Amino acid sequence: MNRRTLAGRRFSINALRVDADESALYAAAVGDEPKAGTAPAFYSVRLVAPLWRLIYQAPELGTADQLVLHAEQRMLFHRDMRIGEVLDGHAEVRDVVGFGFGDAAIIRCTLTDTEGRSVVTMESTLAVQGSSGFPPDPRRFTQPSKKDIAVELSQYFGEETPQQYADAADDHNPLHLDDELARQAGHPRRIVHGMCTLATGISGLANKLDGRLSYVRARFTRPVLPDTAVDFTAHSSGSPNTYLVSAKHDGKAVLKSTWFRLSRIQPSTQALGGQ
Repeated sequence: MNRRTLAGRRFSINALRVDADESALYAAAVGDEPKAGTAPAFYSVRLVAPLWRLIYQAPELGTADQLVLHAEQRMLFHRDMRIGEVLDGHAEVRDVVGFGFGDAAIIRCTLTDTEGRSVVTMESTLAVQGSSGFPPDPRRFTQPSKKDIAVELSQYFGEETPQQYADAADDHNPLHLDDELARQAGHPRRIVHGMCTLATGISGLANKLDGRLSYVRARFTRPVLPDTAVDFTAHSSGSPNTYLVSAKHDGKAVLKSTWFRLSRIQPSTQALGGQ
């Protein structure tokens, strides 16, 4: 079956509640410190997790869960999610493209409030094994320039981290929980969720900088194994309140093309795509 037949498909799930207990569980899993009455910014991935599953488990992709790997992520936070509010989730498969030695589904998700206003917009690239010979994503993204170090953070991901994050994010892909299935997918053993690595690092850096996260972009380049420490560094850039991020284990990058912005810029005026 042609995987590109999935392009243009839309999915929705309504009445997603921003739950206090779930929010606290997610905050604990990634070490975030949201302000009172609000959920962590990255908690939004828990709300859209069922939409992601509807797409990567679709028969058109013809793949197993453990053969799906998060490759890229962009997120625009229009405002804080308030504890107790109800949101609607919408997803569209923007395209299915070539990605290295496989294919990738590019998924745009939006969380909207009861009046239809966007609260969080995100775009995720999910890579799947097996190349169909599709052309790669033609888009190019401008990266801010790197300047001085603004803040640093070292974070340890323990053996228990994948299970804790799976429960917090409603993401129980066996790639992160089952050593044998992870090996079948080409990894030495189960790996830490890419979103766990990203959320932990970016949240910690943003908290050190005492700012509200408004935008983040990342590319996952190397899986993190449990019982691993990752060193995160935020560099100032040529753009106001924008920080480039390096994330390394033993000198090897686990994230590339990664940066974030803080809330001193009005987030609703930013575009998701290019920056």
